[in-house]
Amino acid sequence: MRKSLLTILFSLTLLGAFAQQTPQPPEEEEVFFEQPQSDFKQRLHYGGNLWLGFFGAFYLDASPMVGYEITDIGTTAGLGASFIYQGGFNTGGSFMAGPRIFIRQPIWRSIFAHAEFELMNAPENQFYSYNQDRQGIDIGRKWEGSPLIGAGFYQGRTRQQGGSFISVMYNIGYAYNRGFISPQGLGGNSSPFILRFGFFF
Repeated sequence: MRKSLLTILFSLTLLGAFAQQTPQPPEEEEVFFEQPQSDFKQRLHYGGNLWLGFFGAFYLDASPMVGYEITDIGTTAGLGASFIYQGGFNTGGSFMAGPRIFIRQPIWRSIFAHAEFELMNAPENQFYSYNQDRQGIDIGRKWEGSPLIGAGFYQGRTRQQGGSFISVMYNIGYAYNRGFISPQGLGGNSSPFILRFGFFF
């Protein structure tokens, strides 16, 4: 009987020692792998201009844009559209809209150059080509386009070409008495210099 107990205790001791020496398989850790973005998604950018004003009249400009990086140095070309509403508090307002194509080029750090062709549908008196002698005659609507060039910079202290931005554009059509008169003009209602705020990512 004593031999049987000793044999059982000895066997249990060996099993315990063996169990301690046998390496336990590591617990499987749940690993999450970040899916790499496709080259197309990395080169795709989106954003637009946004302006809301109450300077004597209500003014809203929402201009979305989407672009694709066509070179390795950050040149981005794309499409956009402008949707503008302007009106007085006691008078009716007018709606203006149109497409545009653009190209944007990083220059240095967060500074960029921007060029675009803008085509707008608006009341005739919203264009540089409007004849002031026609005042008093019913004003119709029409399409008219013009190129714009300018530069701006992204906000922030990084060198990333993206985020919120401020830019100043010049309407080249002004010199040829053509193009849309932007309510965001600097230095007067018919100024060819246009101030823009927006974002681009």
